[in-house]
Amino acid sequence: MKFKGWDDSPSDFQCEFNFHRGPKWLLLLSHIPYFERYAYPKAIELGLAEAWPREVGVNLEQSFDSNGWIIHDSPKDDFERWVEGSLAFLTHKKKNSLTRFLLTRRTIHITGNLVIFWHVLPRFSLTRYGSHIKFQRDIHRLNGTYKDYKRALRGERFDFSG
Repeated sequence: MKFKGWDDSPSDFQCEFNFHRGPKWLLLLSHIPYFERYAYPKAIELGLAEAWPREVGVNLEQSFDSNGWIIHDSPKDDFERWVEGSLAFLTHKKKNSLTRFLLTRRTIHITGNLVIFWHVLPRFSLTRYGSHIKFQRDIHRLNGTYKDYKRALRGERFDFSG
């Protein structure tokens, strides 16, 4: 059985599903193993699926059903590539020291003396969408641009290049 959006994405196009812009129940469904495959057709129906050509001049196949998809004419711009984590702009304004990273972002403070480090706990995702979001968050945390990334997810556009 084929699920629309789960296993029939257009070739030569980069697809993205914006579950965070949809209803909360759909976001929750996209994070549950096995049931996540039912979230993709609903996301397409709600207009939360986008497709960008990988190169300029690439056209959709005639057999592809594009109802519900947002099809872009050109590849992602620098801002969109920055949000997904494939383009990094490191600036001197962003402070990301190893000490700050280890002591504040990678720990759980239980009591004043008891601390659990995240790298001891497993860090994995069980769903396709969960691993995609985890990858984006990790890239932006390591680059020191996580707050700007969260602003971008809310739909704000800004000068991110420094």
